[in-house]
Amino acid sequence: MAWIRSSAVAEGILVGSPRLEQEFVERFLPRLQAFFRARVSNPDVQEELTQETLVAVLLALRAGKLRDASAMDGFVVGVARNQLAESLRVQAKHLPTVTREEIERTSCAPGLDPETRLTVQNELRDLAAMDQRILWLILIEGFRPAEVAPQVGLSEEAVRQRKSRSLSRLHKRLFGSSVTKPSFATTIPQADTAI
Repeated sequence: MAWIRSSAVAEGILVGSPRLEQEFVERFLPRLQAFFRARVSNPDVQEELTQETLVAVLLALRAGKLRDASAMDGFVVGVARNQLAESLRVQAKHLPTVTREEIERTSCAPGLDPETRLTVQNELRDLAAMDQRILWLILIEGFRPAEVAPQVGLSEEAVRQRKSRSLSRLHKRLFGSSVTKPSFATTIPQADTAI
């Protein structure tokens, strides 16, 4: 349901009303805090993203970039998603990537033939750095998503979703979309473990 005062508030912010800016912040601050709390595990990052989103939306409203005032709720959520995506892009640049040597050195899934192993290695390298790190920590290092979340700065649920999407993407690339049953385990057995 659209916020009934969105038109008046958007127009007031456009002309520089501090009172209406305050009303806007009071309405959206708790919503943005909940939005980022559900997606980011680090409280400092949650707060930073909340503040950056509020500032970005206020600047956009002051510049008259909201075309339809009745769509303010969606506009704010869109800006929040963009802020989160940008934060993840920046964070992924600073994550240690899984190196080719690490992948080749790992003695997991010893039953794979060399050609299949090379294909899997190449597909892993094509994933985003964040997804590579998540899969590496969960599948190779044996961490649970709850333990991975603080290491990568995401919520446990976000880690689970990224793991699931990455595995689905790998499955599709390796086995095609016609295969409906998973053809490989979601955890790769270590060398000393029976397959």
